[in-house]
Amino acid sequence: MPAQKEIVAYSVLHYQNGTSRINLHFADESFSHYTGLDPARTLLLVDILRNEKPVYWTEEKEILWTGKEPVGEGERR
Repeated sequence: MPAQKEIVAYSVLHYQNGTSRINLHFADESFSHYTGLDPARTLLLVDILRNEKPVYWTEEKEILWTGKEPVGEGERR
């Protein structure tokens, strides 16, 4: 079974060539990253990381995914 880790923090780097990198930090103090991202994909991933909880990373397949949420729940204000 692939290792699944909960993301506890992230950081975003944007380069002069127009690409971005997102660092994903896990509770066990390890990390992974997405590199060479175009602006649209960067915005999508940052939106997920900023607004959803929990967010997980599956290492072997490099999949970012959210926890289960009810449909139409909306965000608390």
